[in-house]
Amino acid sequence: MKKLCLVLAATLVLSACSTSVPIRNFDSNPVPQTANKTHTADSVKTNILKACMKLGWTCRASEDGKILGKLDIRKHQLRVDINYNATEYSIDYKDSINLDYDGDKIHRQYINWVSNLVRNIDAELAY
Repeated sequence: MKKLCLVLAATLVLSACSTSVPIRNFDSNPVPQTANKTHTADSVKTNILKACMKLGWTCRASEDGKILGKLDIRKHQLRVDINYNATEYSIDYKDSINLDYDGDKIHRQYINWVSNLVRNIDAELAY
């Protein structure tokens, strides 16, 4: 019984320390349109590129309505596809290096980096 309790406790501790989270995309983020400011696809592209640059992402337009974003931090690299138009944008996982991606899960920092990018894109689009 003691061994079973120890095994269960060890399993709980190890699972709490997990560095992987389920992979998710950030789809259909609305582009704010107000009476004072309406966006075009070009203005959305410009604001996305500004937000990327401010956060240290390397981003380049790969075709109309699509930007390839890359973030290099220490030994980690993350690449995302950013699809956009005048009314919405989405950020989708493309690939990574040293982020323990296994098809379903990825290093927990992925969510933080992409959420931060979404917040900064939203801030740029709001101005």
